Amino acid sequence: MKFRLLIIIAFFSVMAFVSQAQNEIHFTQFEMAPIQLNPALSGNFQGTYRVGGIYRDQWFSVIDNSFKTADLYVDVNVIRGIRKQDWVSVGLGYSAIDQAGTFGQSEEGGSRGLKNSFFNMGAAYHLANKKRTNIFSIGVQRSSVSSTFNLLVPSDARSGLQAVPNSIDVDAFNAMPNMDQQLDGSFSDWEIGFVFNRRGKDSNLKIGVSGSRMFSPKFNIGNLRTEIDPLIAAFAEYKMGMGDGLYIKPSVLYMTQGPASEIVLQGRVGRQMNDDLSINAGLGLRMGDAVQILLGADFKQYKVGVSYDVNMSGLTAASSTVGGFELALAYVGSINKKPKLKPIIICPRL
Repeated sequence: MKFRLLIIIAFFSVMAFVSQAQNEIHFTQFEMAPIQLNPALSGNFQGTYRVGGIYRDQWFSVIDNSFKTADLYVDVNVIRGIRKQDWVSVGLGYSAIDQAGTFGQSEEGGSRGLKNSFFNMGAAYHLANKKRTNIFSIGVQRSSVSSTFNLLVPSDARSGLQAVPNSIDVDAFNAMPNMDQQLDGSFSDWEIGFVFNRRGKDSNLKIGVSGSRMFSPKFNIGNLRTEIDPLIAAFAEYKMGMGDGLYIKPSVLYMTQGPASEIVLQGRVGRQMNDDLSINAGLGLRMGDAVQILLGADFKQYKVGVSYDVNMSGLTAASSTVGGFELALAYVGSINKKPKLKPIIICPRL
């Protein structure tokens, strides 16, 4: 019982941060969730349309139903820009389903925990030089966030929550009428992003920064009320050819919101096996949290990635170093117009 109470307290401590940071989604394979990472990445690919998704399962050794997150998106390059080398793209993302794990079932049989849903819709404009080797993109999207919280604290443990740190409004929590109440909350906000992409024969550099929650939207769930802090995310990645089909790809991601911040460093080594297939593998580090194992492959128009986090945080003892597992898949398609050929009439010689 003491262990369960400690886990419950830890969960609500996380929830207090979630209420402040709104549980902003982050993936180990952040480049496989472009719409969620930066709206200017919408349409930043060579093709007509792109469809993709990523699934993450975290802390499945600690909590019965763990933390499951899924992200689905589609973005399309729709029309030419003001100049013939520029273009406009649009993107949609259900990013994502984020279910905080539960401690069993409610009396009605439903699961208990925290579920967040993110819906993103936006557009991007890409300014390029004539050869499209240097591209500057600006993107804007509207994000809608909704949360559903099912109470999960056993009745014999409620009194123990009086010892919860000040990050939780205990009076507001105790004022909730019953243990199986479902609470809903939502807010909407704008996000803006900028990306610079330099494409070379054997290299590809991307640098981007985005800002969301810039207007400090208000979020209410039950009796808990909070103002969401602005979120700033910056990333950089560089793919460099090493000869004989080999390449390296270092990357970095930095996110900050209120008192919280995150730094992720990654490095991959890959090889172009033939015209249709390339494979890569690497390691990453989320500072103070986890070591990441990364695997990926590109096959024709498909891109697949797998990653696993080895937990190195304060939850190591409880999680037995088990962190998060991710599986990602993307497809880039092209729609080419068939040329209209004028009939040729050949006159016979007499």
